[in-house]
Amino acid sequence: MLNSHFPFFLLLFLPVLILEFGMIAAQYSSGVGLNSIWSFNNYLGSNSYSTVASTVNIKLAVGLFGFVFLISLISGLLMTGIQFVGIDLLRNETTFEQPVTKSFTIFNNGEYFIGTLMISIITGILTFLWSFLLIIPGIIKGYAYSQAIFIYRDALDKGEKIGYFEAIDRSRQLMNGHKVDLFVLGLSYIGWFLLSSLTLNLLDLWVIPYYNLAIANFYVKIHDDQAKHLPPFFLTQINQKSRMIPRRTIQNKAKNDCLPAPYVRRRQSFLALAVI
Repeated sequence: MLNSHFPFFLLLFLPVLILEFGMIAAQYSSGVGLNSIWSFNNYLGSNSYSTVASTVNIKLAVGLFGFVFLISLISGLLMTGIQFVGIDLLRNETTFEQPVTKSFTIFNNGEYFIGTLMISIITGILTFLWSFLLIIPGIIKGYAYSQAIFIYRDALDKGEKIGYFEAIDRSRQLMNGHKVDLFVLGLSYIGWFLLSSLTLNLLDLWVIPYYNLAIANFYVKIHDDQAKHLPPFFLTQINQKSRMIPRRTIQNKAKNDCLPAPYVRRRQSFLALAVI
């Protein structure tokens, strides 16, 4: 998909890429600027002007930090909206047209925007609290909550009103048995990002679309395939209860009712999920 429609994806990711390069430039400038002012401050030594230099130093640091944080926030929101587009493309629910307009999908729908922001904040807090126990539980929960935004968006598109915590709970259940798969998928791209850093991030023109399409494909595989393999009475239960059915429940029901093997979910490898 990426190879055959690269001009489309380049324009689709262009706003994010521009922000990324701008943030890199800002971080570089902050290092140079702060070092210059720090040197000036040391040069003044005990001089009364050193207080002024220190004040300027702090204000510059706060300003640059605020700028980088704002750019990171906007970039993250844009990326989530672009992943929505990637999911729709993989499902053949949209066309390869108007890439620039589709780049701002997250800002063109108020429910998408607010939902993404709120779920990100909630999952961030929950992951942080889990990290108080140990780092590993926090990482595990981060993977467990990773699909909540996509689930929330799918529910909105189907006219189903669900809460933020319900979306997080569905993500936790959907990711049962798949957290390692997502971890390995991300691990497989470390080499690409290291290689991109050696090219002054110019390779990100290819790597960022490549990686984010793989993330979208991961969600499509585990979510849509689960629904595809569930028998009708399970789909009815899902609609009635408005929640995903845990894997253990499916397996037990399959044993009791002697369902055919395809209805029992099996572990899959997602090493080849990258969309080429």
